[in-house]
Amino acid sequence: MAGAENQSGADRGEQDTKSIRRRLDTLDGKLTKAKGQRAPSVEAEGRGRAMGQALKLSVELVGGVAVGGLIGWALDQLFGTKPILMLVFLILGAASGIMNVMRTAKTMQGEPMPGHHLRAQKERDAVAKEDED
Repeated sequence: MAGAENQSGADRGEQDTKSIRRRLDTLDGKLTKAKGQRAPSVEAEGRGRAMGQALKLSVELVGGVAVGGLIGWALDQLFGTKPILMLVFLILGAASGIMNVMRTAKTMQGEPMPGHHLRAQKERDAVAKEDED
């Protein structure tokens, strides 16, 4: 369809191309500016890292309880001691989950692990022994 006056529109082709090119350049400039403003910041990266650590801690806690309960249930099925082993292993799973969460939280805070001073002393002794040889 050529338009209202049945003309082809070929006369205005170059003007339309320039107009479209100008609008595309303007849009490209706006997009570049918007991308520069929305660059990921250090704060957003830190927030994402904290969310990942929180998810890791929760999975460790829930995983310990779930694995303990599953092992207890399986042993109850095997030995026919219905609720006893499941309760025992559920409690053991919860304890191990809590210990894992505490251990991970300490490493996140940069605190040394229990017994770290013993391992560090052992490493220093090994280095001193190598120096003597």
